Amino acid sequence: MKKMIALAALAGVLVCAVPVSAAPSPSAGSVSPSASSTATAAVEATAVSVTVTEAAAAQGKSVGEYTNNAVVEVPGLAEVTPMGQGGHVIINGAPSNVIFFLTKPSAAVVSSAKQQAAALGGKVLNVVGTTSQAVGKFGTAQVNFYAKGVKAGQLIKVYQYINGEWVELTVSEIREDHVVVNMTSHGMLAFIEVPAAQ
Repeated sequence: MKKMIALAALAGVLVCAVPVSAAPSPSAGSVSPSASSTATAAVEATAVSVTVTEAAAAQGKSVGEYTNNAVVEVPGLAEVTPMGQGGHVIINGAPSNVIFFLTKPSAAVVSSAKQQAAALGGKVLNVVGTTSQAVGKFGTAQVNFYAKGVKAGQLIKVYQYINGEWVELTVSEIREDHVVVNMTSHGMLAFIEVPAAQ
């Protein structure tokens, strides 16, 4: 019995005497993000979101309109044909990667566009402005506008608001969901569907 107690005591001493070594350090790739880094990422994402939200609000657009370079809602128009511009504007006859950014019109310009449409016996589909940081002035620009719901064969005229008057532009093509317009300067454009007799 004394031998058993002595062996048990020796085993206990040996267990306590085993050297303890630290585990190897994990690699950076195997470390999961800490709560603080997750919180930092969330704050950064919120800051970006706020920036986009503020930029959209500054242009009077929704975040969706701003991020998609589109105009979907227009003051003074109950029914709006959603419109966007995806780039590839042909500038002075040469293909480019230039995007014409779309802006929203003022209520006064929309009211004037509605008067122009009424004079033509037509209906305003949308009123948008164009601008570009890459190309401010140009001789000619052929611009492909995305116009959701437009059908091939639909008769659409495009007018540009210049010095308080609506000047008709050349529409070079109307196809499914697209209206291609020839322009010579940036400005406010009214897309007006007119009767076939026009």
